[in-house]
Amino acid sequence: MKNIIVKLQKKWSVKLKRNINKGTVSTQFNRTDSKPLLPIITLEQVTLSFKQQLIFDALDLEIYPGDKIALLGKSGVGKSSLIKLISGLEQGFSGQITTRSQRIGYVFQEPRLLPWLSVGQNIDEVLKAQGLTKLQRDVRLVELLTQVGLIAYQQHFPHQLSGGMAQRASLARAFAADPDLLILDEPFSALDKQSVDELTQLLQSFLTDQITLLYISHNIEQVIGMSNTSLLLKPANKCLRYSIKTPAERAEFLNNIYPSELK
Repeated sequence: MKNIIVKLQKKWSVKLKRNINKGTVSTQFNRTDSKPLLPIITLEQVTLSFKQQLIFDALDLEIYPGDKIALLGKSGVGKSSLIKLISGLEQGFSGQITTRSQRIGYVFQEPRLLPWLSVGQNIDEVLKAQGLTKLQRDVRLVELLTQVGLIAYQQHFPHQLSGGMAQRASLARAFAADPDLLILDEPFSALDKQSVDELTQLLQSFLTDQITLLYISHNIEQVIGMSNTSLLLKPANKCLRYSIKTPAERAEFLNNIYPSELK
């Protein structure tokens, strides 16, 4: 997994733009001491096709700092494509994507740990990219491994871990980036219920109000429990936004809106 880590000087604003197949990715960073007022992610007229199949046609979308988003929809509607666009993993598009995220953490369906590195080394690679000293990295590594319950497995290699343990290590690696944007693509789909419940609690312990969350899961009750907004993707380029901040809003979405929209 490639984490995007950008170090900024506090006093300056940075703007980067690059053109890719007629599409523009714009990365904009404001001063870190200013209150965020602008979207952390903006998609403007984004069009994406795959093998002659139109996925998005002139899609517009704004995501704000601190949003906790449940990204829902039927299989094949473009959920994974959307987060790949946002994270920069998908580049064959037209339109413009603007991101003000400084650090992205990404947890995939599979752990995707580097097999030739130990658990500790996998996490340390992300810490190195932040420019931390060896002492700072060692302290943070112990904190992360302790939080995910893997302190005794620091020297183990990925093939020596169970599926749940490997995803714990992947979660620790994502948070080693100190992300302001966390993207979860069905991270617990291959695990048993007990492991899912444990990892969900771990995830909630890591999340803060400042972190923007994009979470794809077929377990709708699980993802809605830690979300304040639902983005429901539908064919014909529809992206429907619903507030699910309160218990009443969640109940209405689960019992009425979601079932009717998926018909």
